[in-house]
Amino acid sequence: MAGTLCCAVAAVTYTVASICMRQLRAIGCDPMWATCNKEAVTVAVVGPWLISEALRGRRIFPPRRMLATLLLVGLAVQWGGNLCSQWAYGLVGLGIVITANVGAMLTAAAIMGRLFLGERVSLRSAAAVALLLASLGLLGLGAEGAGKAISPDAGPWLVALAVGAACIAGVIYAVLSITIRHAVTGTTRLSLLVVAITGVGVLTLGPACIGRLGAAHLLRTPPEHFAWMAAAGIFNLVGFLSITKGLQLTTVLHANVLNASQVAMAAVAGVVIFAEPPNPWLILGVCLTVLGIVLIGRPADGRATALQGPAPDWAVDTHV
Repeated sequence: MAGTLCCAVAAVTYTVASICMRQLRAIGCDPMWATCNKEAVTVAVVGPWLISEALRGRRIFPPRRMLATLLLVGLAVQWGGNLCSQWAYGLVGLGIVITANVGAMLTAAAIMGRLFLGERVSLRSAAAVALLLASLGLLGLGAEGAGKAISPDAGPWLVALAVGAACIAGVIYAVLSITIRHAVTGTTRLSLLVVAITGVGVLTLGPACIGRLGAAHLLRTPPEHFAWMAAAGIFNLVGFLSITKGLQLTTVLHANVLNASQVAMAAVAGVVIFAEPPNPWLILGVCLTVLGIVLIGRPADGRATALQGPAPDWAVDTHV
């Protein structure tokens, strides 16, 4: 029961964080500045605790090779994952971006798990990947209608690029999930991992924002924008902590079912809150993604066991 509750909290809080980021695009906040400030929340909350651990003489840094890997993956997550998703929100909307993120992430994770980790791909998992790929194609078909309503000046090629950016972000999130799995099975602290991934975003996106927009312009950021960025960061952090605990207490199957609810909630929120136009392609794409998530997380022998360690790469949509 506790594990299911943690996973449910994660699904809801991740969805709320995405809604906050979508709202920032709707009110005209620069995507890079919004992403930087969202990540700064985690650094501000977890960073001091990590520093206090270091001052007590406890080892906080992993081996140099692992630290370098975390920083490189963090750069990819921030610039190719979070920033791409944030930019795409303003062109194709919340429902398409989140569904494309999750579909591409699970597809890439299954393929990379087979290629690099030697994980067996069952017939059920192969069918799930096929459904996820089909859902991405359907989202591409539905994106043009969404793009016309959200950004009338955007041409079809720009809309297609936005869908592609959301898919690229999903692939990068899959790389992140594999990195997390590898890191936490060793001596790397989860707190250090989180701070490294988010901190590299603050340290690179922040100066880039100053160079692009100027410090004076950034200082004039409306309080409303800062409020939405802070909310996004807080909900994102709560989601990450909740899913980490939930996967220790419940089954992969339960985590995936609740992850599927995140996709559905994002699609509904896009229509209800942001008036994103529903269309048959989007609805069918969401349905196929939900079905694919459930299939790819179901154990081959039909039994589900609680995780005692890090979850498989495809277990859950993890954002940092």
